[in-house]
Amino acid sequence: MPLVTSGVEKGNLRELALARMEDLGLKCRDVRTREAGIQDIHHKIRPDEVELVRRDYAANEGWETFLSYEDTRQDILIGLLRLRKCGRNVTCPELVGRCSIVRELHVYGTAVPVHGRDVDKLQHQGYGTLLMEEAERIARKEHRSKKLAVISGVGTRHYYRKLGYELEGPYMVKCLA
Repeated sequence: MPLVTSGVEKGNLRELALARMEDLGLKCRDVRTREAGIQDIHHKIRPDEVELVRRDYAANEGWETFLSYEDTRQDILIGLLRLRKCGRNVTCPELVGRCSIVRELHVYGTAVPVHGRDVDKLQHQGYGTLLMEEAERIARKEHRSKKLAVISGVGTRHYYRKLGYELEGPYMVKCLA
């Protein structure tokens, strides 16, 4: 007999799972639990405590690098970037050849208007740009990529243009030569 036969009976599954983990003495370390927006409520994040963290791993015939800015003392995630060195079996013409791709870029915290700035908030403080610069360095020096592509929605293309990227098909692309 399946455990769920007609949909979810309780709408607060995350709370229930976290409570059960606590009962078992386990700590949840997923992105949502650690992101600054949620942690900001209970903990003061100090910029001098934030550091760049890098995790590398093989995935789906390619190589992934997970970059993040974190307050490692409090286990708070400020922002993250997922970088992939494309494998040989790439089907998108924009990604063929020596190319790396930024699959995801997020900076967490209370929302700040696009052209706004609030020194007490984490967004628009340069963490995203720093993550992109490190991704470009890794793609150029370690992956030996000639270009870096970014999966970008229409609303974020202006941001990537400011960083030197141009639209190529559905991606924003920067030559790294």
